[in-house]
Amino acid sequence: MTDTKLEGSAALRLLKGVAGELRDLAIETARFGEMLADDPGIAGAKDAIGLLQRFDLYSQNIEAHARLIDQLSLRLETGSTDLDALHDLIGAIPFFRIRERLRAELNGGGGKTTNDETLEEHWG
Repeated sequence: MTDTKLEGSAALRLLKGVAGELRDLAIETARFGEMLADDPGIAGAKDAIGLLQRFDLYSQNIEAHARLIDQLSLRLETGSTDLDALHDLIGAIPFFRIRERLRAELNGGGGKTTNDETLEEHWG
């Protein structure tokens, strides 16, 4: 592996590629949820609807991240990366805590989670 500087255009292509991969992941996540819904053992389960809703939320979150990366790469490409616009992009993320972590990261406060944070709190 060579130690060369990553050019702006290469970084933008990578961002766009990551966004595409996230979209594929969102589609596959939704399909997996649908497959589970069709399984008779799961479909009759007590919390089957909650499980399906969770898959839907995960899929929406992945898609929102893909849109954020697409828009961020476009803004980097055009040189229009004002802070308000970036906060607007983060606003499209469906999970409150994720939005808050991304906003904290954007503002330089770090978007780290704590080890004692539950899964519900992490996605909440």
